[in-house]
Amino acid sequence: MSHEPAFQIHGEREQAGLPAAPYDRWVSPDGETTAEFHRNNRGYLIRFPEQADFAISADLQSVACHPAPDMEADAIRTLFANSVRPVIGNHTGELNLHGSAVVIDGRALALMGLSRRGKTTLAGAFAKAGHPFLTEDVLALGQQDGSFTVAPQRPILRLFGDSAAFLLGDEPGEHCPDTKSEFAASAALPAADCAAPLGAICILGPGEADSVSLTQLGQAAALSEILRHGFLLDVEDKPRLHAHFARVAQLASSVPCLSLDYRREFSELPQVIRAVRSHMEEN
Repeated sequence: MSHEPAFQIHGEREQAGLPAAPYDRWVSPDGETTAEFHRNNRGYLIRFPEQADFAISADLQSVACHPAPDMEADAIRTLFANSVRPVIGNHTGELNLHGSAVVIDGRALALMGLSRRGKTTLAGAFAKAGHPFLTEDVLALGQQDGSFTVAPQRPILRLFGDSAAFLLGDEPGEHCPDTKSEFAASAALPAADCAAPLGAICILGPGEADSVSLTQLGQAAALSEILRHGFLLDVEDKPRLHAHFARVAQLASSVPCLSLDYRREFSELPQVIRAVRSHMEEN
């Protein structure tokens, strides 16, 4: 059963200095700190620099957010849904991973990879080709009848301007090129509304392949890759860390994991979709 803490957004305020260094950080591939994790006498505080502070009660039952000045409420709700909520869920025994997912012939395909490797754009391309997307950022996994399932999340794709123009058939430059905007599911980009059994996981490479490359990973390599995409609240809580590792190990041993690489050009996406779809049909 999922854990749903009470969530409140309070008044905006400047992010004042904190009394101690964070015990953990999330760092982007280019070295930028995207989140800091702190403890205090009331529980936990997750700081997203220049965006918001989320105070999590010690019993994990409530979350209070103070946005930084000029942050929009929609952006705060996205941070909660895509980052804070999955962290709390994993701390209570769920399995949430960072990634997108689509449905192909009744089975879910999970798309995982480092930031800016094209997960959401590829999910949108699959949806445009008739394979509805389940989620664009959080893989909420459950187990049912011995297999893993992926639950649908918000029916929204967050896209950079060039991806939005490609997927929606708009003119280049019509959308903001440097920041992501939210686009609701539509007839052109359909979303799935019920959970689907997980058929395969694709780990997106850096975009260096000359042609579409799709190879199956061994269990150890799959485990190593999947562990990079978890949401952990307290990396110093050894029992919970071990329990999370066990859940990911079971996933890696149960679901095929593929390495997928291709040139990051929109013209390549139809070929990527055909290759992945063929692989799932054959297996």
